[in-house]
Amino acid sequence: MAPVSIISIYQCYNMNPQKLEQLLHSFFGNCCLNIDVYDKKGVRHTPREWFIAPLSIIEESIELIINRDIVNYKYDINKEQIINR
Repeated sequence: MAPVSIISIYQCYNMNPQKLEQLLHSFFGNCCLNIDVYDKKGVRHTPREWFIAPLSIIEESIELIINRDIVNYKYDINKEQIINR
């Protein structure tokens, strides 16, 4: 419901892209943008696709998923860093 800019595009090989998305949602779930957006008819929408995290951290998390190391880490929203569990 608003213009957006594509920052990065990732091609998935030998992996399920929906599973990648699910893992990213789980990993960054604590920094989901909490916002309500109203459309032209006044209907409220609460998007769950937007996260507050630096792009470099998102890229790092994707590498951890590819390497299967993501289970050893978590995202610290206050430090804006990926840290050991």
